[in-house]
Amino acid sequence: MKSEPTLSLEGILDEPQAFGFDLSFPLTELDREPLLELSPVRFEGEVARIEGGYSLDGRLAYSGHLECSRCLASYPFDEGQDFSLVLYKRRPAAPSEEVALTDGDLDVWFYDDPEVPVAPIVEERIQIAVPMKPLCREDCRGLCVRCGQDLNQGVCGCTQEPIDPRWEALKELKKA
Repeated sequence: MKSEPTLSLEGILDEPQAFGFDLSFPLTELDREPLLELSPVRFEGEVARIEGGYSLDGRLAYSGHLECSRCLASYPFDEGQDFSLVLYKRRPAAPSEEVALTDGDLDVWFYDDPEVPVAPIVEERIQIAVPMKPLCREDCRGLCVRCGQDLNQGVCGCTQEPIDPRWEALKELKKA
């Protein structure tokens, strides 16, 4: 059985420790509809000891195919992102009181064991990077609502019905 890749924090003393991993994620595990294909993810960087924890500077590189949310066409993408995290040992949970998160809290990762699995860190970054409504291009015209023709490839033969006159007043507001 293949073991999960981890970062060992115990051996990091004075000098930063470089790392590099190639990770594969099944699409069913990521559960993102617009994501049709994902290459293995290259995750590299370095971890250094800081006061109270560790600093991780990482770079992700991967590619794949997304489905356009307007025309449903598959299109390729390449993603490369640099990020930094501060790794802190998890402390026992406080009594159940709510705590408001700040922007700085998004760059913190808590660990229980000094052998930190890297897959959850990478998966979180991929989830953040995949757009909710991906577009194959900014001016994508989408599909005809009547016949389903891809309007990027040309106009369809559907007849345009006149707009209900009760909506004309709203059309004037849009012009203003």
